[in-house]
Amino acid sequence: MTHGEMETLVHQELAACEAFLVEFNMNAENQIRVFADMLEGHITIDQLKKLSRAIEGALGDDSENYSIEVSSPGMFTPFRVPAQYKKHVGREVKVNLVNGGATLKGTLESYDGEQITLYWTERVPKPSGKGKVTVDVRETIAISDLSKIVLDFKF
Repeated sequence: MTHGEMETLVHQELAACEAFLVEFNMNAENQIRVFADMLEGHITIDQLKKLSRAIEGALGDDSENYSIEVSSPGMFTPFRVPAQYKKHVGREVKVNLVNGGATLKGTLESYDGEQITLYWTERVPKPSGKGKVTVDVRETIAISDLSKIVLDFKF
C-alpha cells in the first residue's frame, strides 16, 4: 500500500468518527505514525483502536512487518493544523514568536486561518501617580509570525 493510499484510508476512517488528522507519517522503515483529534471533546481509545485495526486490515499479512502508532497529539504538542486552532479557541495558550523568540501567554480569542487574536490582562504603571493598574491587552498575530503555539496548562 502506498503512502497516499494509506493517508486516504486514515482520512476516511477519521471522517467516519468526525475526527481530524493532525499528523501522518509512513516511512521506509515500515513505521506508520498517526496523530488524530476531534473538534468537540477528545478522541477516545476505542476510536483510535478502530483506526489502528483499519490500518492493519489494509496492510493485510504485511501488517506484522510494520510498527503502527495511533494516538492523540498530547497536551504539549505544538499546533500543526488549522483544526487545532479552531478547537482551542477560548483556551489558554503559549505562543512563541519567530522574531525575537518572545513568548506570549493568553486566551486564544479567535483564529481566521491567517491570524490569531490573543487576550490577556497585565499590571502596568498608572499614567500618573504611584501604583499599578490592570489593563486588558489584545494582540493580533499573523500565523506566519508564530514559531510555536501550545496549550498552557496550569497544574
